[in-house]
Amino acid sequence: MIDDSQERIIVGRHLREEIGATLRGDVLEVGPGHAPFPTAPDARVTYADRSVHGGRDATWPELVGEPWGPEAQIHVDLDVEGLGVIADGSFDVVIASHLIEHLANPIRALREFQRVLRPGGRLVLVVPDRTRTFDSVRLPTAFSHLFDEYERQVTEVDEEHIREFCGAIFNQPPIHPDEVRAWHDPTQLDEERFELHRRRTIHVHCWTPEEFAALVAGCLGRGLMSWALTDLYFFDDDGDQPDIEFGLVLERPRARAEPGEQSVAFVSRWAAAVLEDRHRDPLRLAALHAAVLTDLAGCDQVRPMASVLTRALATAVVTARATEDAFQDRLTAARAEVQRVSERLGISEQRLTGILGSRSYRASRVLSGAVRVLRRRS
Repeated sequence: MIDDSQERIIVGRHLREEIGATLRGDVLEVGPGHAPFPTAPDARVTYADRSVHGGRDATWPELVGEPWGPEAQIHVDLDVEGLGVIADGSFDVVIASHLIEHLANPIRALREFQRVLRPGGRLVLVVPDRTRTFDSVRLPTAFSHLFDEYERQVTEVDEEHIREFCGAIFNQPPIHPDEVRAWHDPTQLDEERFELHRRRTIHVHCWTPEEFAALVAGCLGRGLMSWALTDLYFFDDDGDQPDIEFGLVLERPRARAEPGEQSVAFVSRWAAAVLEDRHRDPLRLAALHAAVLTDLAGCDQVRPMASVLTRALATAVVTARATEDAFQDRLTAARAEVQRVSERLGISEQRLTGILGSRSYRASRVLSGAVRVLRRRS
């Protein structure tokens, strides 16, 4: 079981609207698209987005006629310049919804989000679950790959990423109009097409919630950033969130903590979030355990993170057994009650049969018939 000395996350199925209602103060949403993430009514929201050469409808003809999102007050290219135009500690909240999977350098973006937040500020990340979208046929982006691109200071999506994405899209049932589908034909990719897909901001990366959690834990373990997990949700939680996404809320700590402590605390809180909500599948703990072991091999914090998850899995097993035992006890009690009711019903039936066959019952029937005849005659 999880060490009681660990700070435990307070969890409910806090989905988009519930999380949004808590987002106040100075809020920065990066890449809001046509449907910004909800915020509190008194929030002061600033929108930042990338200018696209040729405009939206030329770049995404499949969106012609669809609603337009809010006008960006700040124009940024996260891959090239980060959030360099924004001063340190300028915001209370940063929102990045369906954004990070499009970036050439997600680790750099996560560091930028932290930089522009005030201590105690929160980052809301919403990410598509690769098993729920067209990414289901793709492999997840490993932490080692992202860390290598971060160290090389990559600022542009490379051709290999685009080839892999286009191959996955083109070899599935069509999801685009014919014109747009043709752009994804891997045999027709040339320099012009590569640039087109960079403008269209493809899904460069994809993850499940647990694979993404391993990415964050790896970043924390290497001291690349500081985050504490305060909330999360999955696509199958109750609520009206889209059934293709997961979300997490990270807080920039007010006090400094050691990288190893942060990574283990992050995994501990993730496990607590699964265990404390009986609607959540405890097998998510096994999935996170596997992601940590495979994705963070060689990281000094792998052993303590794995230990936390092993204890959490043991807790889940004990809880499941206790729940099963309690169910069996209730079932046994219900069967005994059914048997008692059945026995009482049998006794009642015997008594009724005896009454119906008795001489006094037959006499009362004759007498009551005579009384009815006399009443009619009178």
